[in-house]
Amino acid sequence: MARERGLYRRKDSRYWWINLVLPDGRRVCQSTGCVERTDAEAYLVRLKSEALVARQLGLPGIFVWQQAVMRYLEEAADKRSLSDDRDHLRKLDAYLRSQRLDAIDMTALQPFIRDRKVTDGVSNATVNRALEIVRRILNVAHQEWRWLRGVPKIRMLKEPRRRVRFLRREEADRLIATLPGHMKPIVQFALATGCRAGEIHGLEWSRVDLTRKVAWLDHGTTKSGEGRGIPLNTDALAALQATHGQHPRWCFTFGGKRIRQSSTAWDKAKQRAGIEDFRFHDLRHTWASWHVQSGTSLPELMELVGWKSYEMVLRYAHLAPEKLSSATSRIERQPSRLPEVPRGVNVASDATFSLRSAN
Repeated sequence: MARERGLYRRKDSRYWWINLVLPDGRRVCQSTGCVERTDAEAYLVRLKSEALVARQLGLPGIFVWQQAVMRYLEEAADKRSLSDDRDHLRKLDAYLRSQRLDAIDMTALQPFIRDRKVTDGVSNATVNRALEIVRRILNVAHQEWRWLRGVPKIRMLKEPRRRVRFLRREEADRLIATLPGHMKPIVQFALATGCRAGEIHGLEWSRVDLTRKVAWLDHGTTKSGEGRGIPLNTDALAALQATHGQHPRWCFTFGGKRIRQSSTAWDKAKQRAGIEDFRFHDLRHTWASWHVQSGTSLPELMELVGWKSYEMVLRYAHLAPEKLSSATSRIERQPSRLPEVPRGVNVASDATFSLRSAN
């Protein structure tokens, strides 16, 4: 049997690798996952045969997970959360590397799910972040690359409802009082605008108009990648005025340099203020919670914060049940219409009274 061309060994791998153009025109550069050359040659023969059949039948080619990952990473080079994606993809690699795309489903993912939960002890939420990437790549492979004729259903694991941790007004005042001078304006601005930490740390004076009482977040500086305007109330203006003139470019600095992340001073301030189980991002939840409790409607809050999904804002709906008071009053039984209770009759409930009246 003649040796297959296109196979080679790499110094950093114990497996045989493929580098050639298949009959359907695809260039393949990937590991075979085979240690023995004979096994690698058999794998390559099968790959060529499948590609030839697919070309003859006009079907999508046979693609494997590693190919899809390489193309995804190349096309998502500007994605803000790409580093997180890479971390999940590295963990998925051992389970899916040479797996055909059309064979990846919940059954194929079960070993990964089991090992991450049982061996690594991670939560369902952490596993779901990896499953979301798998689903995203499969959808792109189907809808944009035309590598798949259909996409199997990737089911997310059940997660507990996300918490809404927020401070009461007096807790916020106590926290601010314990913060060092350079962090007080940052926390005050977060509580006044609901901006994320990265958005605050990256805010420039060129994007602030104190006269018009507005600020702007440029495209690419927000989590969604889309720009948005920020109306500034008196608290936000006071926070900015406290730092005005300290740096020609950045709004919030320390020692003449831009602040890039919360320091240990944040944790020490929380400890001094007696505030537990509270992250910097929870300042955003606090801002949203205060808005809802003060009468801001959910659509208004959604527009203020720049959320695209109504599901995101619904987590705060329960904080203002009094808003539904007018709705509950619609079925009130007017006092003048209430039936009179005969003297000497002990009514244990509406249901009991109704039964006795009927009799």
